[in-house]
Amino acid sequence: MRFALPGEDTWNEGKLVLENETLYLRSNEQSRRSRTLFPFPFLKKEKENGFSIPIRSIRDVIREERGILTLKHTGNATLPAQEPSAESELLLSTRLAADEQVLNEVERELIMRMDTYKFNVYFTHAGEGGVLSMEKNIKLEKGLLKISNTAIWIIGRDSHKRIAWDDIVNVEQKKRSRYKGTEFGAISIDYFSERSTDNVIESTIVITKGNTIEVLKRHVLELLKAYKIEEKLPDVENQILTMIYAGALDLSDSALASTAEAFGLSEEELKNRLEHMSELGILDATNRTLTKKGIKYVMDLSKNGTFGG
Repeated sequence: MRFALPGEDTWNEGKLVLENETLYLRSNEQSRRSRTLFPFPFLKKEKENGFSIPIRSIRDVIREERGILTLKHTGNATLPAQEPSAESELLLSTRLAADEQVLNEVERELIMRMDTYKFNVYFTHAGEGGVLSMEKNIKLEKGLLKISNTAIWIIGRDSHKRIAWDDIVNVEQKKRSRYKGTEFGAISIDYFSERSTDNVIESTIVITKGNTIEVLKRHVLELLKAYKIEEKLPDVENQILTMIYAGALDLSDSALASTAEAFGLSEEELKNRLEHMSELGILDATNRTLTKKGIKYVMDLSKNGTFGG
């Protein structure tokens, strides 16, 4: 196992040990590290054990790239799981490197132990571009859903999936149904595929018993609101964004004047509109295409609310 501690660019060879709800990073070079003053006191330095990160301080576990696992954590291990309305915390990053099987096991174990809201669920994933329907016979897997301020984790018997809130396009409540006298509720989650660079959307359906779906929906609504654009855009900007999304707008320099005229704007006014949308993070200023945030915003324009029937 290799690891890189916060503030360090170099990788250290060593061992990772998880015990007493603490993650210990034990370097093979203890003698050298014992003479180094480490600037983060909450990554506790044990006499012979290297550095440690309390599990309660971990806020996110991210597979950044192949063979790399990044832990986002704070120094305050006494805080409970952060409420959605709480202020953002300054997070530090510790990176782990190993083969995929080892990282899968570490990732799963840390996710299971993270202090977050959790729900017992049944779920099923669709492939890229997949559309799931509750009316069709779908194969469900029993598992656990965990929610933090940054992501949703869906954990099955032999798998786990992280869906970042930044990547979630839509969450919709499905109609309730009964099975053998038990009432079930469901939500579908649409999100950008982490395996695609073309903003392909995947879907997952999550099912819970009884009124648990209401509690789950409430937490999801609170967090989705935090990732939405609060500013109400003028109609002309909404029209511009919609047409960009549909691929029906030419924003090349040579066509900018005629495009502006079509909206009843001067070329300078159109540039100002595009700059405003770029500042909001919904338009890529370089190639004038919608960002993920922009795509989510446009898709939301066509709906009356986040959850439908």
